Amino acid sequence: MDRSTKLATFLSYVLSPTSFAFYIIFIFLLFPSVGNEKNVFVSLVLSIIFLCIFPVLTIFYFKHKGTVDIWVSNQKQRTPFYIMAIIGYILATIIFYLRNETALFVLSIAYTGVTVAVTIGNFSTKISSHSAGVAGPLTALTFVYGLSVLPSFLMLSLVFWSRLKL
Repeated sequence: MDRSTKLATFLSYVLSPTSFAFYIIFIFLLFPSVGNEKNVFVSLVLSIIFLCIFPVLTIFYFKHKGTVDIWVSNQKQRTPFYIMAIIGYILATIIFYLRNETALFVLSIAYTGVTVAVTIGNFSTKISSHSAGVAGPLTALTFVYGLSVLPSFLMLSLVFWSRLKL
């Protein structure tokens, strides 16, 4: 594997939708801007379960069985995994709405919307869930913190390059 492929692989892991959710969760919990975070530990655990673990649990299961690769490269196999992710994101949306945690609610809505759009798009083209899974949360970040975070969208160029490379 050449150096650029190694870098693309590294970036694909570091900037995957699941990893990115983890980063944004920490930003929202460490630098609260909106919402009434009742218990940061509980919020962290709920966020990790429904925004990081739940969406990829079935992928890990079927990868272990040898049915899919970690990226679910076969477009025709993606829909059930997207649906499982959507279920997790909807559950997170409901939980954070009920807990009155605005930032995490916005993040959950962003992931739900992006994943629904990617699922629909997947029927006609092979869409980059990595790119969408970073763009949605960056939009939530902008919604919560304002235009000062717009430069963070430059990360998308790394995601685009890494996914095209692989």
